[in-house]
Amino acid sequence: MENSPSIIGAREAINAIGATLTAFLKSGSQYPNHLEETYADISKSVREILPSIEAATASYEQACKDFLDSVIQVRGMPFRAISGSDEQQAQNVSSSGSHIAEIFDTLLPSITERYKWCIENYRSQSASFLEDRIGQLQAMLKAFLDKVPNGGTNEKTIKSKIAEIKSDLRSLAKWDRLFYTYKATSFHDEIEYIFMLAKDDPVAAIWEYCYLDEQGEYQQTYNHKKRHGRVYAVRGSWAIEQGFIKVGPAGYLDEISRPGQEVGCMCSLQWVMSPRDLPREMLAESGRGRVNT
Repeated sequence: MENSPSIIGAREAINAIGATLTAFLKSGSQYPNHLEETYADISKSVREILPSIEAATASYEQACKDFLDSVIQVRGMPFRAISGSDEQQAQNVSSSGSHIAEIFDTLLPSITERYKWCIENYRSQSASFLEDRIGQLQAMLKAFLDKVPNGGTNEKTIKSKIAEIKSDLRSLAKWDRLFYTYKATSFHDEIEYIFMLAKDDPVAAIWEYCYLDEQGEYQQTYNHKKRHGRVYAVRGSWAIEQGFIKVGPAGYLDEISRPGQEVGCMCSLQWVMSPRDLPREMLAESGRGRVNT
């Protein structure tokens, strides 16, 4: 991520904020609204050192554009193929097979649509992520200022909060890099999904929960434990079209967010290729007859 403010500039600003907090610790509130003004000034300084949402999104968009160009070039999912021992002669080739290459032009509009969706999704989610992180810092800051009595204090438990605030600030100043790690493969995953449906024609997918969903520096807005083991039908699959299967209690896969679409989600899908591997409740009468033969 190349659009972050300079490390030196952020460090100086964080040290200045630390000095302001230290001065407030020694003196306490000296006049009406002193606490409120200190809080407002620091909050303003914090926002000035943070990478902007637009800059973070532009960096992500460029990464997606570069990947899209490679996908178009090889007409499939690109990977670096090395001939012999000369790595400098490596070139991008497709790992998606000849079928995807043959129908690539028909898939490109869907790929382009997902490219645009990923950019806007990144912009929206990064804004929520950043505001949540700022809110956490502001809560720490407000709690510290409220604890400092008039006339100041040397109490170690209060003084130690300054180091905690500065540490959180250092992390917050790199929020764009952290957020990018959560979403770096999102566009790749969207294309892989399109290719999967086009090439292997699955009939359903089983949600596989990952415990890593519960880790990370973000406010989780979902609970994917509830989805573990649920079987989602693929809309328009050959089994649906031929009347062999019906939609189960979980519904269609395209009715939910897929793994990786929500911030920090590390879940995965186990694809189902045959009606034989579906719960009996998802089999239509003709499908049950097909399975039993």
